[in-house]
Amino acid sequence: MRLRWLLLGALGVAVVLPVAAQREAYVKRGVLQRQAKAWVEEASCGVPVQEGARLVVRADLGTVRVRPGAADRVECRVQLNVFTSSEEDARRLLSRYELTARRVTGGGAYVAGRFVSDRGHSGRVSVAYNIEVPLRFNLDLETQGGNMAVEQLEGELRVATAGGDITTGDVNGPVRAETAGGNIKMGQIGQRLEARTAGGCVEVGDVKGDAILETSGGQILAGRIDGRVRAETAGGDIVLRSAGADVIAQTAGGQIRIGESGGSVRAETAGGSIHLDAARGPIRAETAGGSIDLYGIQSAVRAATAGGKILAQIAATSANFAASELETAFGDVEVYLPADLPLTIEATIEMSAGHRVQTDFPLQVEGDETGYRSGALRAFGALNGGGATLRIRTVDGDIEIRKIDTATLERLQQRQQMHWKRWQQQQQRREEREKEHEKERKKRKEPD
Repeated sequence: MRLRWLLLGALGVAVVLPVAAQREAYVKRGVLQRQAKAWVEEASCGVPVQEGARLVVRADLGTVRVRPGAADRVECRVQLNVFTSSEEDARRLLSRYELTARRVTGGGAYVAGRFVSDRGHSGRVSVAYNIEVPLRFNLDLETQGGNMAVEQLEGELRVATAGGDITTGDVNGPVRAETAGGNIKMGQIGQRLEARTAGGCVEVGDVKGDAILETSGGQILAGRIDGRVRAETAGGDIVLRSAGADVIAQTAGGQIRIGESGGSVRAETAGGSIHLDAARGPIRAETAGGSIDLYGIQSAVRAATAGGKILAQIAATSANFAASELETAFGDVEVYLPADLPLTIEATIEMSAGHRVQTDFPLQVEGDETGYRSGALRAFGALNGGGATLRIRTVDGDIEIRKIDTATLERLQQRQQMHWKRWQQQQQRREEREKEHEKERKKRKEPD
């Protein structure tokens, strides 16, 4: 009987030991193996954690990929590749690589990888981290060189790389992403977003908060943003499907396309067209060369282009419309107004030869309407008793001022729909080209 109890006790210890081991953080280095042109070591680490805590990763180089895993642990697989023909050289380099994993206060984890000496490994070693964390967790990830990817997360995310792409799936917490050179592509973001790259595109789905989107060179594409937006690029298009509050969109060279905005809009480009679906607040749209299309204007507007057509559909009332200006150096100006809106119009064509002011409203005209003289042609008047002044000016072009009725409104809405449809077709073609280019790059990298 005593022997039976001793055996049962021994079995109990055998069962308990692995469970106890799981409560401790560990790092396990692997066996060096030859694979193709590299020497490869597979290391692993793990840390017991609590849901809702935080993982901090600090790597001096390497790609980092994070996906959901067990609810009580962080598990990490690290692949180290040394590109050398000498096994002795590979062992020497990897002996200087330090991998750390530990539990931190609050039930979180800290994982770090670094070379204790910077000499000799540059360009010869690559590192890849594959990490599993609880779905409900917070992440703080940094690498000095490599791509960063987070599959899905219910928590806060901070991610930074000194050189590489950043990609994420849906994240329901606030996000801050920075790369010194690479693209940023994200899914739906549940709170505030800050995304910055020194060179690359920024693409994001819907954002349930404010958004700051910045790149020194590349396009910016975003879905529906509930809060304020600041989108800036030194060269590329800016496309925002909609915003719940104020929008600032600036590019040194590219088109700007913005859906409905719940606040004010400032859109500026050094060369490209500007399209805005609607805005409740004041609008400022300026381009050094390109057309400007503004629909659903509900407040003051200032639109100016050095060369291009201006279309402005004003949907304001006397309570919220304010003094406005529409100005182009070389191009037509097309304005649509509610029939009952009180305002004062001042319209001018500086070089009237061959151009006319066409209007559905009773305006007084000064100048030669026959089109034979090259002097200025002016049309002005107070509509519905007068109100805030709308100034319209072109140096060389026609001016049309039309009343909005049901048929006109439908036609304008069709224009808007066609605009976005054409853009979606262009975007689809661009994505297809990028996929083809990616396939070609992969084929070139495949070993013979």
